[in-house]
Amino acid sequence: MNTLELNSNQIITLNDYPVHSDSVLSDYYKKCKLGEDVPFVPVIRKEIVRKYLDSKLLEEFERFERQNPVAEYFMLDGSHRTTALTLAGCNITAIIYEKDSDIEEAKKLVATGQILQNDTLEHSLQENCEILNRHFREKPYFMTVEQKSEKMKREKKIPQEIR
Repeated sequence: MNTLELNSNQIITLNDYPVHSDSVLSDYYKKCKLGEDVPFVPVIRKEIVRKYLDSKLLEEFERFERQNPVAEYFMLDGSHRTTALTLAGCNITAIIYEKDSDIEEAKKLVATGQILQNDTLEHSLQENCEILNRHFREKPYFMTVEQKSEKMKREKKIPQEIR
């Protein structure tokens, strides 16, 4: 199990635009600005996920990829954290799932607060990839955390206290 400091343009976000809770986003933003740690964001390398994308999604993803060559990771959880970190100008600490044993190791970090309890911990790597395929089939578009954050700023979808 590896952790890595990533830029917001390296992570493909979930399709939950805009984030659903202004108060959670604001709380994380305050922590980021104070230099407090926020829990790791679980990600999977795109080379692993692409094997599970259906043909229509794969075609869409390949278009996205050509325009976003540094986007190397799919996020599994953490929309509020990644958006807050991006808006605060911070890197994103990600935990990379490359095999099932990484997920098992990550479960142990819940007790320390380094990982938030979430559904990704209850699934194998393959199952998480299949869930991503279903998720993106519902809203078949891709964007990086950076693009999502910029769009939220542009469309004034950010709480007043952050603007």
